[in-house]
Amino acid sequence: MKLIQKNLLKGTFEYELTDEEVKIRIKTLMNEKLKSVPLEILNPEPVINGNQLDFHSRVKCGPLISLQLNKPDEKTFNTFVDAVKQKALEQYKDFAGLK
Repeated sequence: MKLIQKNLLKGTFEYELTDEEVKIRIKTLMNEKLKSVPLEILNPEPVINGNQLDFHSRVKCGPLISLQLNKPDEKTFNTFVDAVKQKALEQYKDFAGLK
């Protein structure tokens, strides 16, 4: 599952949800960055921060994933966020042996 968010000043952000991580590709005019965030370390309850929705780590060291609210549209955004929340909870339970 993918979510693509475009920002005129910051570039294009592509978020790809896999079974074990969220892969993030940031493309600007000058460069491209790739990073990945393992789902088991994400707190499944995001925090609204202005016009962003932030997923923090379970140890609260700051946002690991920041999404622009309701971009590209509300339905696509909410579907992606719900999937991240569900998979983050499942991965943590697997990691902790809680299933």
